[in-house]
Amino acid sequence: MSDTKEGALLLVSTPIGNLSDLSKRAIETLGAADLIACEDTRRTGQLLNLIGIDNKKLIRVDEHTEFKNKSKIVEKIEAGLIVALVSDAGTPGISDPGEELVRTVIESGCKVSVIPGASSVLAALVVSGMSMKRWVMEGFIPRKGKEREEILKELAVEERTVILFESPKRLPETLKDLRKYLGEDRLVAVVRELTKLHEEVWRGSLKNATQFFESSPKGEVVIVIEGSIHETTITDEHIVKTLREAKDLGLSARDASNQASKQLGVSRGRAYKLYIDLD
Repeated sequence: MSDTKEGALLLVSTPIGNLSDLSKRAIETLGAADLIACEDTRRTGQLLNLIGIDNKKLIRVDEHTEFKNKSKIVEKIEAGLIVALVSDAGTPGISDPGEELVRTVIESGCKVSVIPGASSVLAALVVSGMSMKRWVMEGFIPRKGKEREEILKELAVEERTVILFESPKRLPETLKDLRKYLGEDRLVAVVRELTKLHEEVWRGSLKNATQFFESSPKGEVVIVIEGSIHETTITDEHIVKTLREAKDLGLSARDASNQASKQLGVSRGRAYKLYIDLD
């Protein structure tokens, strides 16, 4: 394949768990490529060994080396070589290295093509039971601090279905934060170990999710969250009911309004006015 006149960067999707999900076209592409750019040379080497591809030249492209190696890869492509880009699992560039390389190759005027396949984002979405008409991928949210808080506030009023990645270790804490900002009644699906032997899809409210996942589970996790109901569809009666429950618990007008705002996705001002008019 190195004799071809036009080089190219080929984005190859690899299995997210089950090796059988690797397409015939992906195998043929990896076998014919002059160079494979990968996130982890050991892991990709193991995959190549499993599908019977030996003696393939690999170059590391991860968060630490992507910027440094992208120019080298562009030079190879301009020289007429075919470079296949893979991540450790799934489609490269989705919360994985590759985005910067793809942009650089395009800007250089070289060809970029894709060999589609497994994607934990799409797999989790379609199995979640949530609306698939409009959705947004947030990936990994910040671990702490003001940036995390701002993202959570945005998610509280996001009307589209939201997809998050999270590590098993941090899952319990993230679910607690989602419950705090989005409300305990918001529906969520926690999808674990996709395509693997112990695949699990847990569905329910954020309140029940925090109780079910009190400790960290094993395996890779994708969180799919129900979109916020638009404020115009929330009736005053619904808000009043929520406010009355908060008042019965002893919450002040301010605290009750803040809670209703986060839980229902309505403005604090609207909730506060309704609280003042409570009997």
